Amino acid sequence: MVKYDLVAIDIDGTLVNSVHEITPAVADAVKRVVDSGSRIVLCTGRPYPGAKAYMEELGLTQEGDYIINYHGALVQRTDTGKVVINHQLTHDEMIEWHEFVKKHDVSFQAIREDGVFSEAVDFTPTQLIEPFVNTMMLHIRTLADLDPTLMYSKFVIQDEVALIDKLEDAIPADLAKRYTVIRSMDNSIEVLNKDASKGRTLKELADHLGIPRERVMAIGDSGNDIDMVDYAGLGVAMGNAVPAVLDGANVVTTTNNEDGVAKAINRYFFD
Repeated sequence: MVKYDLVAIDIDGTLVNSVHEITPAVADAVKRVVDSGSRIVLCTGRPYPGAKAYMEELGLTQEGDYIINYHGALVQRTDTGKVVINHQLTHDEMIEWHEFVKKHDVSFQAIREDGVFSEAVDFTPTQLIEPFVNTMMLHIRTLADLDPTLMYSKFVIQDEVALIDKLEDAIPADLAKRYTVIRSMDNSIEVLNKDASKGRTLKELADHLGIPRERVMAIGDSGNDIDMVDYAGLGVAMGNAVPAVLDGANVVTTTNNEDGVAKAINRYFFD
């Protein structure tokens, strides 16, 4: 008997292994879930273009398929790209963060569906990670060039680790509390709408689909997966998960290099 109607799976460090591949065992487990009539929803910090190849590889681009991206800022239909849940950031909010980051001489990028926006002219390899990994256009623009009606899905502050450490300590409490601020990697901080997180947005999507919490399974490994794993009826931590995810999960599977997603699905979804 199928226990869950929706399985939410993080991508990096969870669905894919350390060389960013979906193993055959994981692909087979995902297909078993879909064939059973339940939904697989990828939940990622990546934008739609950065997750598209994985959705296509798994066949998750049919009518009724969804993706939660930008750490929960958007939910999109994967067959059309249509946005169904939206927690984005305004131009004025972008200006506020840009001015703060500029004082610390750290790289700042604003991300939306049509690309990565930056004032920088000379880029370090670190500052090119976002457009390169997610195959997005890089737009070099001054603030004066930008349309003030534009909305953004996230801001990325990305630079040398020592600079990011220093900037994180300098973020004023009154600024941080008005946003969701994530230390997504050692060399980057990501800023989102206060209502955007994987857990909150997963709940919104489940409510939209009429799926109760106890019929949701979620699998993750990193800090932005904590509230998603906590929300789910069954929260699964990867063996390579950070301590906060391990502590909050109901169960722990093996690592992303040991087919952890496949083992979790086969044991807890079907067994």
